[in-house]
This record gives sequence, structure tokens and C-alpha cells, in this order.
Amino acid sequence: MLRTGCLLFILLLNSAHAAVPSVKVLIAKSLNNVVVEGMDLLKTIHLQRRSEQYNGRKSISFNCNSKFKNKLSAYTGPLLVASLSSPTGLISWGKHKYQGELQLVADRKSESCDLVNSIPLEAYITTLLAKEMNGTWPVEALKAQAVAARTYAYERLRKTTSAKLYDLESSEKDQVSGTFFDATEKTLRASKETEGEILIGPSGKISPAFFHSKCGGRTFRPDQVWGGVEEGYRSVNCTFCQKTGMKDWNGKIQNKKLVNMVDQVLKKYYSDSIVDHNIKIMPDSVHNSEIRLYAGDRLHIIKKSYLRNLAGREVLPSNNFIMSSKNSEIHVEGQGYGHGVGLCQLGALELAKRGYTYRQILSFYFPRHKIKTAYNL
Repeated sequence: MLRTGCLLFILLLNSAHAAVPSVKVLIAKSLNNVVVEGMDLLKTIHLQRRSEQYNGRKSISFNCNSKFKNKLSAYTGPLLVASLSSPTGLISWGKHKYQGELQLVADRKSESCDLVNSIPLEAYITTLLAKEMNGTWPVEALKAQAVAARTYAYERLRKTTSAKLYDLESSEKDQVSGTFFDATEKTLRASKETEGEILIGPSGKISPAFFHSKCGGRTFRPDQVWGGVEEGYRSVNCTFCQKTGMKDWNGKIQNKKLVNMVDQVLKKYYSDSIVDHNIKIMPDSVHNSEIRLYAGDRLHIIKKSYLRNLAGREVLPSNNFIMSSKNSEIHVEGQGYGHGVGLCQLGALELAKRGYTYRQILSFYFPRHKIKTAYNL
């Protein structure tokens, strides 16, 4: 639990640093009703260009159904409908307290609202660390995560267009952010001691810094998993995560289901399709990023990550796996958890326990990147 002094310090974390940008985080989708609570709330209805200040504790309810739909009939695409903030710096939605401002976004095509938290980037990092790692982990591991997460968020922030009303989602699609009370003394320290620091590639370009739970022995480059090339990435051998977290795993897939998945992957990514359902899987290594298989007499080479996207994370927890045919079933054996690109979080934990600094940890997983201060503090 944080002491009162630390709580106050989090609230004031960015007050002396006007150059710190705010990031807009999508924290909830498709809400029918939104109830926001706080002290001395300031409510702004952007459609009507009207603001109202309330004294004392106030609970404000928004109905996102027909009321909003009628008012949005003249607009196309998503629109900022309302925003709420409090001079205390905290505002509540449900059981959670958030720093910054809560914003309601709606679309005339939908009878629901999305909820966005606009929060100073450094405050965002303090709460994210407890979700993406663990608030009790060694500070050097948390600092490595802070730099990687800040890089990812900062890169997304710079790419956001006026047509998009948030920078990233609080989900595994981007990064899982926390709420005010998720911050700990260690996450606060990790953010503070790396303020403004991000990773840049060899040419000085800012690219997203990816991370995952457990690589299982070897990390991947972004192009090996998603197909897009990101500057500066290398695949590195990592033995540090092997004794922690999820153990090696195995599973089964029905042969018919695999045929269907392969056909979908070929159509979606390779402009091809299966013409023979008799599949033969070639010998493989768990750390290969692609799988080789014959459908009849035709050889297909496809990314394992594409199969994982279709099969789901419960069936294929990582992209490090091998497949083998046994009767009418496909047996799967794998290592690690997550997409395997960039920082291995459990590897970083072990390195920090061994005395590595966050700079050494980042240098290991991002050997061609450098740390730079993104904005003036």
C-alpha cells in the first residue's frame, strides 16, 4: 500500500513538467450507461459547447442510447461527446479511480459510448507497470518495462490523427494500463528515475518497443511475427526466463481444423488456398518463425503467428511451437507465452535479480537501440 506522501507525489508528478504530453487511453468500449463520480466536477458537453461546474461530491450519469444517437445524426465517424475532470486530479468510474480526464466518445452508427482516459504520460506509466509486470518486482526490471512502455505509447501518440480520438487501448492489443491505486512505491520510482526516456533505432527513428511475458528461449523480430519491418530489432537467445512463469506446454488440434486454419491463412495472407486436404507437416524447430507443410504435393511455408491468431492463445500460447501429425490429430508442443517480440518480461525479472541495470536489460533485448530523452523535463 502506498503511503499518503507517495499518493500526493503521484498527483503532483507532472505539475512541474509542462512538456510532458498526455496520452489518451481507451479504457472501455460499447457502454450503454456511464456513471462518473468525483469532487467539484467540471462537465463539458462538446456537442453543445457548454460547461458546468459542480460543488462538492457529485455523481453524473450519461445514457448512451437514443439520446446521443439523435444528437449525432449530423456527424460521421466518432466524436468527442463529453469530458469530465476534477481539480483534485482524480475521477471515479465504477470501482476505479483515474487521474486526468475521462472522455465519452460516441458514433452515430452505434447506440453506445466508449470511455477514454486522458492522462499525463508519466502518470500513465506508474500505473501500467503494476499491470504489465508486477508492482513488487525489482526496480531495475520495472525501469526497463517503463522505458519500453513509454516508447510504445509515445510512438502511438505521435501517430494519432484527428480522426482518431484515442492513442491506444488498455488491452493486450496495445498495453494494459492500471488505475490510480495500482501504483506502488516501486512503480513510482521506476517511472520517476526513467522520466522521458524512450528507445530509438540506429537511424534515430522512434519505433514501437514491444514486450511479452515469456519468450521461451528466443525472441522474434516484428517481421517474423506480424510481417512489418521495424528498425533495429534482432532475435536474441534468452535462457533467463526458462525457470519461471508458464512451463513448456502441449496441446492437440483436430486435423480437419488445422486444414481449415491453413486454408484461411493462405487466403488472407498469401493469396493462395489449399487444393488437397491431405496435409503433411515437415520436421521443425520450436524457435522457427514459420512452419513448412505439404498439402498434397504443394509445399506451403506460413508464419506460425498467423496460425496462432486463428487458433487462439488458449490453444497456442506462444509463437514458439512445433506440430506433428498423429492419426487424425495434430500434436502441438511449445515454449513461452506471448508473441515473443522485444522485451521478455520474465527474462528481465531474472536479469534484475542477478544485478543487471535497466540499461543492461534493454541493451540485451534491444541491442541496436539507444535510450534517448523524448521531451524536456
